[in-house]
Amino acid sequence: MLPSLTVAFLIGLVCGAQVQFFPFSVLTVLVAMAVGLSLIERNGYLTIQSALVLYLCVLSGIIYWSTSTAPASHRPLPVALTIEQTVLTGRVIVPVQHGAGRQTIILRTDDGSTRLRVVWRNPGLTLHQGDLVAVHGRYHPPRGGLNPGGFDYAGYLEHQGIDLVGTIVGAQAVTLLESGAVSLRWRGWNQIDHWRTSIRDAAIRSVHQPALGVVLGMIIGERGYLEQELQDWFMATGTVHLLSISGSHLGLVAAVVYWIVRCLIVRMPTMFILTITRRLIISQLAILFTWPAVALYALLAGAELATVRSLVMITMAMVAVWLGHDRHLNHTMAVAVLLIVCHDPRAIFDISFQLSFLSVFVMIRMIGFVDAWNKDPTKSAQGWMSRATLSGAKALSFSAVLTVTTFPLVAFYFNQVPWLGVLTNLAAIPFTGFILVPFGLGMAIWTMMTGAEVLAWGPGLEYVFTWLVTGVRWCATIPGAQWAVAAPSIPVMMLFYSGAVVASLPVLSTRWRLAGTGMALALMVWWLVPPNHQGDGDHWRVTFLDVGQGDSALVELPDGQTVLIDGG
Repeated sequence: MLPSLTVAFLIGLVCGAQVQFFPFSVLTVLVAMAVGLSLIERNGYLTIQSALVLYLCVLSGIIYWSTSTAPASHRPLPVALTIEQTVLTGRVIVPVQHGAGRQTIILRTDDGSTRLRVVWRNPGLTLHQGDLVAVHGRYHPPRGGLNPGGFDYAGYLEHQGIDLVGTIVGAQAVTLLESGAVSLRWRGWNQIDHWRTSIRDAAIRSVHQPALGVVLGMIIGERGYLEQELQDWFMATGTVHLLSISGSHLGLVAAVVYWIVRCLIVRMPTMFILTITRRLIISQLAILFTWPAVALYALLAGAELATVRSLVMITMAMVAVWLGHDRHLNHTMAVAVLLIVCHDPRAIFDISFQLSFLSVFVMIRMIGFVDAWNKDPTKSAQGWMSRATLSGAKALSFSAVLTVTTFPLVAFYFNQVPWLGVLTNLAAIPFTGFILVPFGLGMAIWTMMTGAEVLAWGPGLEYVFTWLVTGVRWCATIPGAQWAVAAPSIPVMMLFYSGAVVASLPVLSTRWRLAGTGMALALMVWWLVPPNHQGDGDHWRVTFLDVGQGDSALVELPDGQTVLIDGG
């Protein structure tokens, strides 16, 4: 029941986010849901108590959104909308992000009323989380393009609580007033950021591009050293998720540490095992060592929002294993979702939240299907060749289903079809999770503990990471790897996922499940067909695009040709 209640609460949050703009549409949806639940209850699929609780969860989501999120018009503005050439004093509140010749700093002013995002070019010193600084420059509210369907950069920064942004240049632009190491509140965070700095500096001295950008991105979450061409290769091959530390990285690190600890425990003398397992079983002992390792990795990675969400999911999974409820994965995921959205309801509109939980949900469903398959004695494979083939088929099916189910979201946000990811992820995820990340993280921790100026086994680390870069670059050259598509509309995406849910429900008849599968596949084919840009010989169209410093005019002529005019 908990997963259903969680879904109902999420629906309520979505309705709550839209009620200010579309009140009558939301009211219509609520009435339709009430009628639908009544019909389901009358047909005996739900009890009246269950239907009432589900509807109350939807209403609770609407109320929670309305009370916990202030509308943009009611949000207090910073003291000045634009600050011209002045000095602001504030404290660095998140780990500093670095790139070639720049630092990106998030400051909170002394009075706590304003958050400032500053890009510092040609810096004179390295700042760390918790440092109190004075910055000299010009600042303005976040601005972004106004193109429909484009990335809302201003809204993205507003979601992060950023009030002002600015760019400063030179060593004289920032004055360090107090180190975070002397503040009791910030001392721990400041130390972690110093560890990140030591790892980054050692990597820069030991590893060369393009492997350097991948090493820093996967180990400490520093994406400022990633070359744009390299990011394009990963995007084209459907492996761009490997460049940001997310659930797959933390999960695989947890699996590696858990397996190593279990193996070490079971190889200890029998009497010692009997002594230490009087109160805790082996799996619980392994968790005691695994969770701190995963948490340390998340902290070294900068503890970004997506990383923290992944840590919450893994923590809930470990709690389930600790309590002996590891079979109730749906309930574990539901608890993790509730913890995250109750802390920040706006997370439901974040792409990392959507992709992470959609992928986890699909994997849980696939695990259930695989378990049911394995329990069927008529389908058990005999011989190592048959078992290997069956295991490969299962892995391929996992990758294919994940690619298909996340395709609408990827197309909506990135306008690309990551079809190569079906094959590339089969090799890239295990190679990254079981070899590259543990190897790189181990070398980074050793460097951090010893204070070495270079990474231990730096040439070897560069060698294995170059393998990944070379493989991704080769795959990106495959014709058609970069398949651009138009962003699907939200109603059609809802129709796709409705069909996918119907297809995955074993309680429904085969006819209904085939209909759901057919509808989802038909929509995919429709999205994959490129839009028709051929003119009709009679009409022409002009679209004005916001390019940041004025407008450009895209003219589509009657014969199908297009002309882009710079408006200055």
